[in-house]
Amino acid sequence: MARLLRHLDDELYVQYGALCLYGGIDCPEFRDDESEALHYTAPLRLEAWDAEPPDPGSSWRPIEQPNFTAETGVIQMGVVEESGREFLIGPPLFEYGLTVHVDVPDDGRWLFRFWPIHDVFDPLIHMKPREPIGSAPPLEPRRAPIPVTTAEQWAAMRPDRSRPSGRSVRWEATPIAVGLYDAIRQPWLLGEDPLSGALNPDHAPTFLMPSEELDLRDKKTGGTYRMWRWERDVADGDPKDGTLLTGRIVHVRDSHGRRVLASGIVTMLGVDDGRYLVRDAEPHEAARVLRSKETWPD
Repeated sequence: MARLLRHLDDELYVQYGALCLYGGIDCPEFRDDESEALHYTAPLRLEAWDAEPPDPGSSWRPIEQPNFTAETGVIQMGVVEESGREFLIGPPLFEYGLTVHVDVPDDGRWLFRFWPIHDVFDPLIHMKPREPIGSAPPLEPRRAPIPVTTAEQWAAMRPDRSRPSGRSVRWEATPIAVGLYDAIRQPWLLGEDPLSGALNPDHAPTFLMPSEELDLRDKKTGGTYRMWRWERDVADGDPKDGTLLTGRIVHVRDSHGRRVLASGIVTMLGVDDGRYLVRDAEPHEAARVLRSKETWPD
């Protein structure tokens, strides 16, 4: 039986009768061809399910039932000049099912329901680096086994261990006065950030990286990446705060400054005041990064 994981009630001003879905490999557009309205405020309900959900009932008129591939599992509904709030539908680089409905009694209210179908990760396609500039030879990939996961392995599909099991989560906006890092560390401050919380349901240790860490500047929440940082050199070689351990490599030792340049594989939970909130990647998350490196070596 399909289980509703989380839901979000949002509102957008529809322009030219269309709503777009951002966060996929493509950006599909949806229209209600039976409506004559072009510009109006539309209430939206977004739902994330663990399997194909049952029919919502006769009060909802179906619009479309497409499949699409999510980039990080974090999506937004949008229009020409505006985007809605971020919403986590499941794991990254999965094919998803989606049903789109419009409320018949309350014409103009939209319902979007998402569920994961299967893993589509392929480093040859999704992790191909940019082609070199100038006279450098084109990149040549190496064949490597592709790790295949099930949706249940991913944090986005697991319930928060601190919440009662079996209940879906209604997403609320984090208050402006409460920063993302404070909301994660001190959830009693009027609301944990729902996105970063859903990406870390087991409450693994989190840490912040400053904005000068250029390797994360073009990365997205929900994605997993290798990250570098300078650390104090300690006798046992492990970082003092016990983080950046997954896939850890020490690249440079500065004996005069008693520091090391180390890297590890992390999952990005969000951005707070120009800093990146991350946690150490889980094994199946790290496997994609490691396999991508094997496929596209330097």
